[in-house]
Amino acid sequence: MIRFIPVAELNDPLTLSIGLSGGSGTGKTYTALLMARGIAETMTGRKGAPIGYVDTENRRALHYKAAFPEMCHFDFKAVDEAGNLVGFGPERWIEVIDAAEAAGLPVLILDSFSHAWEGVGGVLDLHATTLERLTGGDGSLADKRSQLAWAEVKPRYRRLIDRIVRAKTNIIICTRAKPVMQSGFGSKTKNARKTKTRREDVPWDPASDGDLMFEMTTMVILDPSAPGCPVHQIKVADQFKTLLDPRRPMGVDTGRSMAEWAKGQGDAQRQKEILDHAREKAREGTARFTDWWRSGEGIAARSVARTIIDELKALAEAADRDAAASEDDPFGDAGHDNDDGLTPDQRAELEAAESAFRSSHAEPA
Repeated sequence: MIRFIPVAELNDPLTLSIGLSGGSGTGKTYTALLMARGIAETMTGRKGAPIGYVDTENRRALHYKAAFPEMCHFDFKAVDEAGNLVGFGPERWIEVIDAAEAAGLPVLILDSFSHAWEGVGGVLDLHATTLERLTGGDGSLADKRSQLAWAEVKPRYRRLIDRIVRAKTNIIICTRAKPVMQSGFGSKTKNARKTKTRREDVPWDPASDGDLMFEMTTMVILDPSAPGCPVHQIKVADQFKTLLDPRRPMGVDTGRSMAEWAKGQGDAQRQKEILDHAREKAREGTARFTDWWRSGEGIAARSVARTIIDELKALAEAADRDAAASEDDPFGDAGHDNDDGLTPDQRAELEAAESAFRSSHAEPA
């Protein structure tokens, strides 16, 4: 039976799925632990609430055992107790999440989740072994049967992503990031090759796929130049923009504020309303936006609105351009008076034919 439930009856806290990606030395592990502490304490209402930690990095998290005695550690290895290679396949990660929920852990850190993508038994490894089976080792068939191999592997990985999204515990996912090859110099530097998930202004690629990045509540990439700081914000909802300052490291307070939002106790909704109102003002153009910015209402909103100031400037500039175009041509964009659907070559050919016609029918002198 399908029942639509009034939201006033839904009081269970939401769960967070936070993605932290970065190269070596960017502070992923320590930042994840700090944020997890804030989440765990806020969700449970007590100090020292347990933090689940899934460690694929040769027990690297234990470097912080003195600072985080509440950590509950699981050494997630590619071999089992008998020494058999079992790898990091999707099903093993699902078992880990199941176990964390059964243990009642308020937050779970997966570090490094890159092993699920590029580790032994991970998605890329599974694709390679599946392709080998489908081609029988014949390299000439690899291109033709690669998609067939993905059709077998991707659903397994997708079930893992869905399990993360539907988890009843909060999850922080740490992934490695690799530098992107770039072209140009100085202000003209840009990524050399575009992909469907790569932004031109982010010089790092997470060792994962787009399905993971865009399913997260929040996804940021840390930079070696500012460890722990959310420098590259891939996916950040308005509710969290004031929490994630690219110049300030994330920590316990960040996790606490995000957990308060998940419990419906924070002021994130009010902040989102302020951002939406600022966007409305920016769409009126630079002059009107500047007047609002200097008004009492704008001054009160500045601390929140500054978190999207580049977006607001772009909206105001676009509004100015649209207004200028409308003044030049009241019926649309300027320069479209002769928009007859012809290409320039077709128009030139037509004009030449008309000119020849007029010449042949001209009155003799």
